[in-house]
Formats: sequence, structure tokens, C-alpha cells
Amino acid sequence: MSEAEQLRDRVEELQALLGVGNDDVSRLLAVLDATPQQCEMIGFMLRRSVATRTAMHTVLFGARPECDQPEMKLIDVQMVKVRKALEKVGVEVRTEWGSGGWAIPIAHKAKLRRLMSEGVAPGDDLRARRMAFLEGA
Repeated sequence: MSEAEQLRDRVEELQALLGVGNDDVSRLLAVLDATPQQCEMIGFMLRRSVATRTAMHTVLFGARPECDQPEMKLIDVQMVKVRKALEKVGVEVRTEWGSGGWAIPIAHKAKLRRLMSEGVAPGDDLRARRMAFLEGA
């Protein structure tokens, strides 16, 4: 295996540890009405007790040159959308005052992981019916 392949494998391994790997993101995309970036944030939150604004910003945008990194406020804006996507499947996000971050309660993490393993979001039957209707139109 070449050095480049080894480095790619290591990057994928580290992303999986952070919760922003392709596997978690694709499973979350199948379950939630959210963007890939929002799913990366959720995956990051699933891996820790509290996900701070600074940590999320670093994980999502730290590899970019400083001039290409968005403002920290973007994390707050995306978190509003993340909360809405998770509420649709009955998962709560708590604000952790004093730490500058957010947390998903353990019971809700288990529920979300179960949904991810099943690959089906509540209400998917409605989505399937809508898609069938649109295909027939």
C-alpha cells in the first residue's frame, strides 16, 4: 500500500472517530431531512457528551485556509436547522449553558442510532407516497 493510500485510510479512520465520516453522514442523510454538513454536526454530537461551538467549527472548517473559514456564527445558524431536523424524528438537543455547546441526551442518542441502523425515518411511508405521486404526474 502506498503512503498516499495509508494516509487516506488514516484520514477516514480519524473522521469516523470524530463522527464526520462518510458512513455516519450517509446513514444520517437517509434518516433525516438535513444537509451533509448538518449530518456531520449531528455525527460529531453523537460521539461526545457535549459538542462545543469551537470544536464543531474546527472539525468542519479547520482544514480550510483561514481566509476561507466561515464565521463562528454559522455553527449557531446550522444548529437551529439541526434541531428542527432532529425534532422531526423525536430527538432532542439540549443547550449546555456555560460550556458554549450542545448535547443530545443518551436516550435520544440511542434512538437516533437505532434509526440510523434501520435506515428508515418515521414518516418515510408518506415520503414514498409523495414520490410515487410525483412520478405518476
